[in-house]
Amino acid sequence: MSTTVTPPHANPANPPEPSDLTAAGQTDPPLNSRGSRFWRRRRSRHPLPARLRARRRRLLLASLPFVVLLAFVATRLVTLNLVHNQTLAAYQAGDRAATQTWGERQGWVNIVEQFRSPFAIGDAHALAGQFEAARPWFEQAFEQVPKGGIDDCKVRVNLGLTYEALGDAAKASERTAEWKQFYDKGIKITQERPKLCDAPEGGQTGQQLQQAEQRMESKNQEEQPQPADPQPADPAKPADPQPTPDPGKTPSEEKQDLLKQQQQRNTTERNQQQDNDDRTLPDGADGSGVAKPW
Repeated sequence: MSTTVTPPHANPANPPEPSDLTAAGQTDPPLNSRGSRFWRRRRSRHPLPARLRARRRRLLLASLPFVVLLAFVATRLVTLNLVHNQTLAAYQAGDRAATQTWGERQGWVNIVEQFRSPFAIGDAHALAGQFEAARPWFEQAFEQVPKGGIDDCKVRVNLGLTYEALGDAAKASERTAEWKQFYDKGIKITQERPKLCDAPEGGQTGQQLQQAEQRMESKNQEEQPQPADPQPADPAKPADPQPTPDPGKTPSEEKQDLLKQQQQRNTTERNQQQDNDDRTLPDGADGSGVAKPW
């Protein structure tokens, strides 16, 4: 006579319900288990209708361009700090080529304050004393800079000093029409400075603009010396000795060196002030402002 041995965990009188069996044929964990409740909710969730699934898919596709744009802006903000630091380091080291290279890169990095790229390129030319090459870049920066702020004052300083240097060079070469034109432009740029330049917040920009204005007004009032009428030479009287020209620097070159030093000092102070502005946000700022390297 054969008998059937029942496993200890099986009870023929109370077989397990079909709902208590998993897909693998195993019973669920105890009812009070967290995993059991999670899987019960998943099994009881009905699939979304086709109309709702299509709507959700459209919303995801519509938001994709905004996500890409935000990622692009975030990348630009991170890159902007790098470009600013490299440009400032190159300028302080007196490296004209590196300053110009990093200044050109700001043209596509800093799309908010577009005046900073031509201003940095103008500074690179000023490092080499090439004021004629720096002039169009400073003029472009002056057209693009927001008027009335501290950046307007700093652009006016370098542009005014550039006009003064070009006027001095033209005057030394006796090009009367040109040096008067450069001095007139420089006087206008310095005279029309915002009130902020003369305020304590403007730093030394107000003093620099005022001094440049006074110098150019004084030079502009000076008349170009006219050659005297030739007098017949007295053969009995020896000719007056003529001064020997100094082979060193001419006054125009010395003046250009002075203007170059003033521009470098102005740019360094501007960058230091910019670094402080980048590290400190005013009350109520949302933190979305981009760093301003130049």
